[in-house]
Amino acid sequence: MARSPDWDSIPMAVGADKPAWPLPGVTPKFATWSLGGGRPFGCKDSACERWHAGVDLTGAPEGALVIAPEDGMIAGLDKGWTEGTRAVFLRTDTGLFLVLGGMIAGSHKEFQVVHGQRVKKGDKLARIQGSYGMLHLEAYVADKTRTTNSRWWTGDPPPAGLLNPLSYIERMVGDSASLLQTRQRLEALAALGHYTGDVSAPWGSAAIDALKKAQTALGIVADGKWGPITEDAIQTALKAQLPCDSLEDCDAGPAPSVPKASGTTDALAPLRLVGAVVAGVAVASLAAATLYSFRKH
Repeated sequence: MARSPDWDSIPMAVGADKPAWPLPGVTPKFATWSLGGGRPFGCKDSACERWHAGVDLTGAPEGALVIAPEDGMIAGLDKGWTEGTRAVFLRTDTGLFLVLGGMIAGSHKEFQVVHGQRVKKGDKLARIQGSYGMLHLEAYVADKTRTTNSRWWTGDPPPAGLLNPLSYIERMVGDSASLLQTRQRLEALAALGHYTGDVSAPWGSAAIDALKKAQTALGIVADGKWGPITEDAIQTALKAQLPCDSLEDCDAGPAPSVPKASGTTDALAPLRLVGAVVAGVAVASLAAATLYSFRKH
């Protein structure tokens, strides 16, 4: 199942100016495109035919600490999640309803966290269950009716109030490097000389043709799909256009070569490429929708 065509229309979550990374001590890794991904792969049961409504923050070991990304109130505690894990719901002072899933049942008790409690950014909430291995994050508008997360069924529009947390997540680590939205991608293709149309236009045949031209020029499979190999190649090409900050930078030699996936399309690229280090922070496009499809939130 492909990604929902509605994902790009979901408003970005704003929240606090500098939210905290909720997994202190765990290298920031997350899938820039997991929101709206088809899940599960090959699922024939109508009860599981739904889009992925959040983003998974991966690489969390057993017992990894989870902290509050910003100030707010505990609106749900030790809620049933998936694979025996639990979730915490946080209603932030900035108007977000955050869903944090994947924690060890009862692990909030270690930190004396109770329902309705006020928490500050950085306060300890619970611990990750190692078999789950990540923290699932969903963001919604915190209206008065929101008390839990919503399932995003295939064929339906995104749930009311659903927000895209990707730019919010990147602000947690002090970066906004990923090309997340259609306009950003069209601007990147235009900057590289492959797109001459309106950068505010929706993604269509002209954009796909421009992307294929860019992929060909960059020496990667020209499949017209924007996956992690394409993302890294375009990011590298854009960086090469920037002026050098110093003579040392200019003399440092050519930029690192972009990994090639000979005979492999970008739809399968997440199985080959773990991610890239951007501005000193490991921001990994770790898995396509099919890899997330086995998580039944």
